[in-house]
Amino acid sequence: MHRQFRKLLEKAVGSSEFVIAINVDIRGFSSFSKTVESTEVAVFIKRVYMKLIDNYFATASFFKPTGDGLLVIIPYTEENLSQVVTNTMENCLQILTDFGNFCAKDPMINFQVPQNVGIGISRGSVCYLISGKRILDYSGSVLNIASRLMDFARPSGIVFDANFGIDLLPDEIKKLFTKDSVYIKGMAEREPVDIYYTKDYARISPLAKHPIVETKWKNVRDRKTLSQIKDSSTFLFYLPSRPIDPQQIRVKVHYPKVIKGELKKGIHTIIEFKNFEYLLDAGKPLVKIRFAALAKYLEGEGIRDSWKVDIEIIYPEK
Repeated sequence: MHRQFRKLLEKAVGSSEFVIAINVDIRGFSSFSKTVESTEVAVFIKRVYMKLIDNYFATASFFKPTGDGLLVIIPYTEENLSQVVTNTMENCLQILTDFGNFCAKDPMINFQVPQNVGIGISRGSVCYLISGKRILDYSGSVLNIASRLMDFARPSGIVFDANFGIDLLPDEIKKLFTKDSVYIKGMAEREPVDIYYTKDYARISPLAKHPIVETKWKNVRDRKTLSQIKDSSTFLFYLPSRPIDPQQIRVKVHYPKVIKGELKKGIHTIIEFKNFEYLLDAGKPLVKIRFAALAKYLEGEGIRDSWKVDIEIIYPEK
């Protein structure tokens, strides 16, 4: 393929047009790819690409895999703008509804797969490289904006910028979205931009509503033996300050490396432990860690009762 691309470049020329850029990202793909075989990852991502292209974006002029999603380009003109915008949004909303069942009846997929997607959308003028009738690539801020907006669509949902034109959409679609303002790294770091997002799916992080300056991350630790962890089903870890966004809290566990039942001195394994809750106790922030689940995991790793384990909590501080 790379040789064909090289040959096409010889006669390639630049041009421009108006397009809608859609960035579809599979949520949880990274963790999924670590729990199944690479052949299973390939089967799943292949099915997702085929479904998106055949069933939802049949009129698109260009597709580009992003590793854990797909970039889609749909051209429009002055004459068909309203219709293309509406059709595109209808298809994206349908993807949100359908994605969990993309592989439901596929006999090749007998393993758990991600269930959600985040979608970022923008529109405007872009440049593209074309050789004969074949478009080789697109570039422009519209693509970058769609990618950045996609990152706000968590845990799932659709996010588009105000310049997309919500007034072009029918009333029944408009009511599915709510307006907010966010700061975008590298694009709108000091002055916020307006966005719209699916209020029933996406949650805009409080971090996105602050001017982009260097985030102050707080790091606190505690050390316990496995025996101490096993003696308690939960552990309340009071934080010295309140997080800007509790969703950004990370709990990491550092424990000795064990090979064939033997401790390897000076070598540690670090995992992100997700079995915890963030709470307020009389206004004081705390993290409730489920020690029973942690003890079970550590025992499975070969950790002995007397060995010490570091529990680290990291969060963006107000």
